[in-house]
Formats: sequence, structure tokens, C-alpha cells
Amino acid sequence: MTDRLPVTVQLPASLHDDLQALAEDEQTDVVEVIGRLLALASQRRRWLRDLTSLREQIRQEGGLQVGTTKEGVVERLRQARRDIFETQYAHLY
Repeated sequence: MTDRLPVTVQLPASLHDDLQALAEDEQTDVVEVIGRLLALASQRRRWLRDLTSLREQIRQEGGLQVGTTKEGVVERLRQARRDIFETQYAHLY
């Protein structure tokens, strides 16, 4: 982080101590630790959005068919593979 503006933030003493200890362990400063924590939080939000999107896509495609037998799952996967091949690759052969 190159641009630093002077800002005062009031934190509980225990939180400041934890941040300071983490910064010392990582041989950096508190600002860098806060930046990394914010980056992790942002990444987590993206993952949650992607997971929500994936869940919605699974729901729209008929769900996971929980409760089907192993054989039923295998057959469904085989059919999906055949469908994908026919729609995307069959014209190549």
C-alpha cells in the first residue's frame, strides 16, 4: 500500500493487541495486516457469490437428485456426458 492518508481508528485494546502481535509475527505493520484481512474478506465474498450462483444453477438444472442409487447417479452422469458430446463435439467427427 503506497498511498497512506492519516486516519484515526478506535479499536478495542484487545483487537489492537491481536493485530499488533500478528503484524510482528509476519514482520510487517498493522496497516499491511489489515489490508490482507480485507483482501481475504473480499475473496470470501466472491467465493460465496460463486457458490450461490453454482447452487442456483444446480437447482435450475434439476438438482443433485439426492437419494438416487449409485447406479442411477452413474447413469445420469453418463447421459450428461453423451449430451455434452453430442451438442459440442459430435460435429467434429
